[in-house]
Amino acid sequence: MQIKDKVAIVTGGANGFGAALARRLVREGARVIIGDIDKKAGQNLETELNQNNKINAKYVFCDVTNFEHLRQLFETAQNIFGGVDVRIAQPNEFYDQTDRWKKTIDINLNSVIKGTQLGIQFMKKRGGGVIVNTASMSAFYPLTIAPIYSATKRAVIGFTQSLRDLNDTDKIRVNVVSPAFVEMMAKSELFEQMIKKFGLVPIDEVINAFIMAIQDDKLAGDTIMLPKANRLKIMQKSSL
Repeated sequence: MQIKDKVAIVTGGANGFGAALARRLVREGARVIIGDIDKKAGQNLETELNQNNKINAKYVFCDVTNFEHLRQLFETAQNIFGGVDVRIAQPNEFYDQTDRWKKTIDINLNSVIKGTQLGIQFMKKRGGGVIVNTASMSAFYPLTIAPIYSATKRAVIGFTQSLRDLNDTDKIRVNVVSPAFVEMMAKSELFEQMIKKFGLVPIDEVINAFIMAIQDDKLAGDTIMLPKANRLKIMQKSSL
């Protein structure tokens, strides 16, 4: 799928990696709905992306654990831009360091499932589209300091792979990007040991992986892994 003139929804898109991805999509010619709980950052990014009286982006307050908030993202895209072609599920927090493990599951897994359901519903109206979920290399390597986080990311990969046949039935491709630690990630002493082991993946490489997941029509139900810098690997459905 070519990105130019397409409509994309990016959750967790007001800051950091999500904001960088929204900027890249607009540069590629897409129009973007930005969903996030950070109103100030979201509104600032909307202003930044809407230059010369051209509407390229719209910010919508969205708690990804709230199904109605997710629905509002899709309805806004439908009403303003005429529909949805791309949906990117980007968590708006990396790891919940409290004992609220259910919240981690709601953000990292349940919201992905709910958002994918909505994406399929709205993309069928467009005759197809692309959904790109966000996982992590912690789905493949034990992350003892964040077992719930690791479990949710492994589940996202299994969920994504299970939807590969949507490409044949509805022309909807669902892929997942699994990066290791990213440059823009919030620093924490808890992760220093893992960062030393795996290193940091440049943000541009992660953004490029998402663009690949959108543009490469051969990818459906596939996982793009970025374990280290300059080490991109595709785990294809045929390898399962």
